[in-house]
Amino acid sequence: MDEDNNLLVSASSPVFSREAEIKEESFQVQTLTLRQSRDEFDKLFTAFPSAGKVQFILIGKRVLEHPDWFPLLDVFFRDPRNSVKARVAMVDGSAYDVVRFLPSNKPRLPLYLTKLFDTAYRRNLTVKTSLRELQRQIFERGMTPSISKLRKDDNLIVTGTALLDKKGKYALSIGSEETKLLRVLQDETQGEFSFTMTYPDKAQGGLFHLGSFSFSAPAISVKTKAGYADNKFKFDVKIHMRAVLTERHFYDIDIRREGAKLERVIEQQMKARFEKLIGKVQAAKIDPFGYGLYARAYAYKPWKTVQDRWGEAFSEASVNVNVKVTIGAMGAIQ
Repeated sequence: MDEDNNLLVSASSPVFSREAEIKEESFQVQTLTLRQSRDEFDKLFTAFPSAGKVQFILIGKRVLEHPDWFPLLDVFFRDPRNSVKARVAMVDGSAYDVVRFLPSNKPRLPLYLTKLFDTAYRRNLTVKTSLRELQRQIFERGMTPSISKLRKDDNLIVTGTALLDKKGKYALSIGSEETKLLRVLQDETQGEFSFTMTYPDKAQGGLFHLGSFSFSAPAISVKTKAGYADNKFKFDVKIHMRAVLTERHFYDIDIRREGAKLERVIEQQMKARFEKLIGKVQAAKIDPFGYGLYARAYAYKPWKTVQDRWGEAFSEASVNVNVKVTIGAMGAIQ
């Protein structure tokens, strides 16, 4: 949207011509609807744009700050020639800046974005939301939507996840580290989870933060139970993580003999991180974790009375997170 709140639609398309030096063409038009924008693009592009070939839908943050934006995507669901597999991401800034970005050392923009987000998703640094999945999350009363977040500086940077409310309006953003926690609480534990923490009583000052250590969690089990008591919903979340130590900056501790202490350190810090994220989400009155699905399954009668205002009901819920860590390996050296 421009400064006068006019809707701007941008598009980028490859140019298949030996004579063309620039292999991408991009344009921006002012329009009322996405369907109308196609007529405007037909006046500019050298080929017919095909919605069935759309790879990415990038939405500017200013659009998401309005609660009534989602119907703009109606054409993708109504016209069967369109694809609902395209991914959706929020741009923290101007979407057109991304669309016309032509780095000389990167492949074509659709391929570049696909590989960029695939890498971040496999590391659980962001979510992966298609048009079809976004529609499901919008109309599912038991959860609120979450989409990838992108920013353009000198390069394109995946900065985490944008969390939306029930109407699709932008609520808050979380970074890549908090996105890992979000994925765990969603019980989406595929891919790689890597965390860096600080060991207590170790010096954290100085240039190299010599009290730090890192671990990966190749196996994570999440069990969530829901109930209703004392006029509020209650959730018990048990998380069991198998940890593999991948880095440590201190050597004055026999970490193999004190493995149990290290497990407790990880458990306490992970629990604090989960609780902080849950508190932030509850303050925004949203539920990207999907705990409303558990409430509907295990406490249907009270859930039915609040299903149309689940975000508000979840903000008052009690969520107890218990983290159990087992160190499975400490690396090739002590």
